[in-house]
Amino acid sequence: MYEVKIIARTVLPVKLNQELIVVVDDIRIDGMGIVYVTAKYPLYVADALPGEKVHLLVTQVDKFSGYAKVLDWLESSDKRQNSDRQYLIDAGTAPLVNLKYEAQLELKQAQVKRLFEEQHIDVSVDRTIGMDNPTYYRNKTIVPVKWQNDHLTSGFYKRGTHDLVPMDDYFVNDAEIDQAIIVVRNILEKYDITAFDPDLERGAIRYIMIRRGYYSHELMVVLVSNEEVISHETEIIADIRNQLTELKSLILNYSPKKDYVLLSPNNRILWGGKAIYDTLLGYEFIIGPNSFYQVNPQTTEVLYDLAAQKADLKPTDTVIDAYSGIGTIGISVASRVKKVLGVEVVPGAVADAQLNLQVNNISNAEYILADAPVQFKKWQEQGLKPDVVFVDPPRRGLTTSLINATTDMSPEKIVYISCNPVTLSRDAVEIIENGYHIDGSVLPVDQFPQTSHVESITVFRKD
Repeated sequence: MYEVKIIARTVLPVKLNQELIVVVDDIRIDGMGIVYVTAKYPLYVADALPGEKVHLLVTQVDKFSGYAKVLDWLESSDKRQNSDRQYLIDAGTAPLVNLKYEAQLELKQAQVKRLFEEQHIDVSVDRTIGMDNPTYYRNKTIVPVKWQNDHLTSGFYKRGTHDLVPMDDYFVNDAEIDQAIIVVRNILEKYDITAFDPDLERGAIRYIMIRRGYYSHELMVVLVSNEEVISHETEIIADIRNQLTELKSLILNYSPKKDYVLLSPNNRILWGGKAIYDTLLGYEFIIGPNSFYQVNPQTTEVLYDLAAQKADLKPTDTVIDAYSGIGTIGISVASRVKKVLGVEVVPGAVADAQLNLQVNNISNAEYILADAPVQFKKWQEQGLKPDVVFVDPPRRGLTTSLINATTDMSPEKIVYISCNPVTLSRDAVEIIENGYHIDGSVLPVDQFPQTSHVESITVFRKD
């Protein structure tokens, strides 16, 4: 006899293209509204605020969740505002642009607190520190370009598609950066420069990257190219120089799509210097095309000053700056402590940090090229016992090896500056298990208004 196997068919609670009238239950960490069709099946919806009654169209479904778009708002939240910038919602670059700013700050505080609660960590979370003017604040942007309707278009790709949403006003960039994008894009169009097509996987220019010093007003333009050389380089250089009076650095970054997501280390100076300068908390910093430098300089000054205050630094302290980048945190606290030791795995960043020490005449700090966990073990073997360790990791957070290497050195305090509360709360569990507790409250700082991201400061003290 043959055994007949019956495979159960998954019956989803919603269908593609189904229309629903629902009340929005919650908002996700990425700014998308959440509608629970069943207790375990959420629909994610852009531009939908908790408590709103909305008419939805289901646009995507799978076994575990789906996506929908709002056809109409039947009952709107009193926290909603009309920004007249729906293109930012479509592209996903500013998902909270229709949420009143005070409500954005409240949301970010609540999300940080909830993530700690989910990890069963009892901690108070302060009110989010915001900006007086939460618009046009970014000192850097990198935008894709694409030929559409016989024009070279700049903007951002619509969520989950290769359709470019055209933009001239990005709302979160320094307004001079927005104007520079238009100038460069139009010059590239004038010379009929090809743009990288993600569907055909060919073409030259992938992105235009612009940096502008908040205090210095020095401008850097980086043409991120899928090809090593672009046509009409001489003419393009001359036109960009003539039309951008603040220009100090023009660079071609050769970044073939098959090898790199965004920028590569392969920079060729087309004109000017290899870096620009700006100041932060009164210190001068050299900023190259690949440098990690906080994108909101106004709030970064607040963030670093508050981190130093919460660390309660003393003139006798030895401080380690992990993920030190070009030295911004370590240099900003050097005058308050005895010694700063920075460690960074990116060679260019360490070279910049060492130059920044010279530029600012700082003699009590040094920066080392090494993988932080390996260097921490070396320092421990040498008998180094830091008083404070600053960690400012990327969104993926800390590794277990770095957490262990840090706590093995037994610093009195670990100051965790986080750009992702999901990984912060996860890492907090390991740090606490290794003999530390959260000292005081967690302080969210709104580095990224109109977006779902939030920075925060957490101090861990040795038990």
